[in-house]
Formats: sequence, structure tokens, C-alpha cells
Amino acid sequence: MLSNFNRDSINAGHTMNRNDHEPSDERTAGRLSSALRRAMQSAIAEGLSDPRVEGCLISVLDAVMTADRSTVRFHISVLPAERGMLAIAALRHASGRLKAGMFKKIEIRRLPRLEFQLDDSLKKQAALDAAMHTASLARGEIPADESSEAATEQDTQ
Repeated sequence: MLSNFNRDSINAGHTMNRNDHEPSDERTAGRLSSALRRAMQSAIAEGLSDPRVEGCLISVLDAVMTADRSTVRFHISVLPAERGMLAIAALRHASGRLKAGMFKKIEIRRLPRLEFQLDDSLKKQAALDAAMHTASLARGEIPADESSEAATEQDTQ
């Protein structure tokens, strides 16, 4: 049975070209993006010794491939957040070395061009969680923590 093809188009002489996307292509792209993300995280952990990233925690949140697979964009989270742009500059500067480190970890004929984008979604999510928690406390939906009440009593004495 031909599951991914329309029999009429096959009989009409239609052949699939490289731009036709099958579900298996999407799964392959997803697996490749995931493998690239893990390889990049490993390469950063093993071989980045730039003073701009000293004392920073750099996490690779996501890897997104372009449709033609020529470029991969890594979404990067940096703590402390105020050093994010310095860390992105250091990653761009070290992209050749990072690419070499990735090449050792992943079997691929040609690694795509690397791009880095600062992703502050974790920071925004933490701020939203804190605001929701504060609002819930103010409405009385969540009982105040006993340790925070004890600390408040000590401050007033």
C-alpha cells in the first residue's frame, strides 16, 4: 500500500522532489535538531574558555533548523541575564571551535552554519510565576508560609 503518495499522481508521472515534505522528513529534522542541541551543549561545556563567559551558566534551550538544513539557530539562555549579550558574542566568536567539537559528537556529513539567539523566556516565565504567586497570596488562595510569617514577626520585634 502506498501511504504517502496519491496513486493518481504516481500514475500521472508525478515524482517527488526534494521540496516535498513527508512526515518522516519532519521526524528526521526533529531528531537532527535534538542531536545538534545536545552536541552544542556538550561542546560548550567542554571547550569554551572565553573570559566573557566566565562565571556564566549557558544553556541551550532549543535548536531550530532552516528548511534547507543549511543553518541551525540555537536558542541560548544565560545566567546571570545581564551577561547574555557578552555570552552570545563569545559563542559567535568561538563558533568554529564549537562546530569542531560538535562534529566529534554527531555523525553528519556537513554541519550547518551556526547562529545564536538569546532566549529570555525562562526569565519571563520566572517573573510571571512570581507575580502569580504574589497575587494568589494577596487574595488568600494560598496560605502564607509559616517560615515567612516567623521571619516577619522577628523583623517587627
